[in-house]
Amino acid sequence: PLSLPGTPNDMAGGGGSMAVAPPGSAGAGLSADKPHPRSACPLRPFKVIKERIGMEGIGAQNVQGGQGNELYCPNCVCFVCDVHASECQGWSRIGHCHAHDMEPYWKALRVFTRTEMLCNSPLLAALGCDEVACLEAHRWCVNGLLGFHRYREGDVGPGGVITHSFLHVADVTSSAMKAIVKHLSGPKGPRATLAVLDGITSAIVVNTYRPDPAQMDSAKHKWCSSTFLAYKAILEQLEKYWVLTIAHTSTRCVPPQALATMAERLRHLTKLASNEVDGSNPPSSHVPLTHAISVCERGWTHPAMVSVLEGQCSDRSICEAQTVQVARLHVLERAQRWNEAYHYSVFHGHYARSLAYMVRANRSQDVLPMVQRQSALAQGAQCVPVCAELVQCGHADSAVRLAMFCAFGDLGRDQPAQNRLPYMQWLVEHVVAQLDSSEVMIRNTYGSPNTTIEAARHDASEWARQVSASLSESLLQPLSEPPVGALYTPATYLLERVAVLCLTLTPQLSLPCAKLFSQQGDNCGASSILLASGGDSDVALIAWTVHELLPKVGVQAVLPAIQNWSYSGVTQAVKEALASALTQAGQHSEAERVQAATDAAGDGGEE
Repeated sequence: PLSLPGTPNDMAGGGGSMAVAPPGSAGAGLSADKPHPRSACPLRPFKVIKERIGMEGIGAQNVQGGQGNELYCPNCVCFVCDVHASECQGWSRIGHCHAHDMEPYWKALRVFTRTEMLCNSPLLAALGCDEVACLEAHRWCVNGLLGFHRYREGDVGPGGVITHSFLHVADVTSSAMKAIVKHLSGPKGPRATLAVLDGITSAIVVNTYRPDPAQMDSAKHKWCSSTFLAYKAILEQLEKYWVLTIAHTSTRCVPPQALATMAERLRHLTKLASNEVDGSNPPSSHVPLTHAISVCERGWTHPAMVSVLEGQCSDRSICEAQTVQVARLHVLERAQRWNEAYHYSVFHGHYARSLAYMVRANRSQDVLPMVQRQSALAQGAQCVPVCAELVQCGHADSAVRLAMFCAFGDLGRDQPAQNRLPYMQWLVEHVVAQLDSSEVMIRNTYGSPNTTIEAARHDASEWARQVSASLSESLLQPLSEPPVGALYTPATYLLERVAVLCLTLTPQLSLPCAKLFSQQGDNCGASSILLASGGDSDVALIAWTVHELLPKVGVQAVLPAIQNWSYSGVTQAVKEALASALTQAGQHSEAERVQAATDAAGDGGEE
């Protein structure tokens, strides 16, 4: 390249703009006999063109319209390329004739063109990118350089204070990521995505987030203290897109040699990024872009990866990073490679997630036995999505049995309620949704239940008596249908079985379960829990029944339970409300019993 007078070597340097006359005026002090920028040519007038005419080739109509910048003298030099105008390949074709040093964009393009690793990426050639893809990669690289230039130049605010905001860089990167997502899900696929990633990542790693030392203590400059965190976050997000995009590649769209070139390119970028991250405060535990390198080196056909996907690998030392795991599972899901997704997730310890893959791989019969062997999978509602997956795949009975085990099975008697309640909720919601409108009406009728519901309760209690001692083993078999000749539906039978299991196996959750039934619009199920309790005098359950349930179902619906209640610890207000409800229902003798308990409290107030 020719050496222009006063031309800065890079955008981050302190050299400023060229020591020439402003664009559009004759070059003061510059000889036409020596090399000079086109914008300061003493012989050819220069007109500033505000549009960015460079990478995309836009604005060619201005060139053809006779702006005059395309004309040059024998010693005019391209500001972008640093070669004679007659030798510039982009002089009029992509607008280099309009370049000048007063516009940050042209400065960025100049840095790009004069930096070999930016303008001549070996990855683009290895991928076989066409001109359109190469131009887009170059455009995002230039935009990234421009963002850093604006960050370092800063924005002048009140009092002449210059604020150096890293948002200039973050905004460009965010826009690039949107383009990456669009390409990744579009027809151009991984190849175009990798080209954009190469361009924007290169621009990030060749620059520094660090403030200018000469300006750090200046009152005229304000540098943000969290810039390193923003720089690091950008690198981390770009690495995720690299990993995801590489995982989407195959030997059909990216040949093995290109993957090798990509790994080498990433090593170069990693080295540059490490120079910025190393020695940071707080220190970084991860070397940028190394996960992307590992995906390049261990493709889908790598022997180690094949053994993992086939479920034949037990060498835990080859477990991949979390970022890589997310990307690989995403690809396997999109390709519906469920068996391989199952083996990969199990190998990396995602047991709950592997259950959903097991269902999609037509192995629904293996789900419940696996959960029974590893009951920790039931914690934290991890199996609730699996229940939904089973229903979606047409295995509703398996879903109900899985939920029953997680809600009522032997997960350890000290299992906290929050581990069981999500499954109870799923069961109630699922089964109530199976009721038709006539069943809903019958089950919510005010007053005494009809004989059909009483028969369902009786049969459900008998079933629970038979299976409660060995529930885990019983649930391995399909749930039985209603007895022959029963007049109620399977949905009613199932609801009653859920209610009686709650009282039989998890009595401490009777109130939460009764509330779930009521909230889902099945007050009959809530009543069933009370009746199955056999008069257990749970103070909180009694209070909820009196205030919430009785107004909906009436005293007659739960009278057998009320008749067995004792009232120790029950507040005066609850007993008085219950006595009043019993009197209105014509149950005077029971009302008197409750009133007697109220009177027995004496003048001591509420117990």
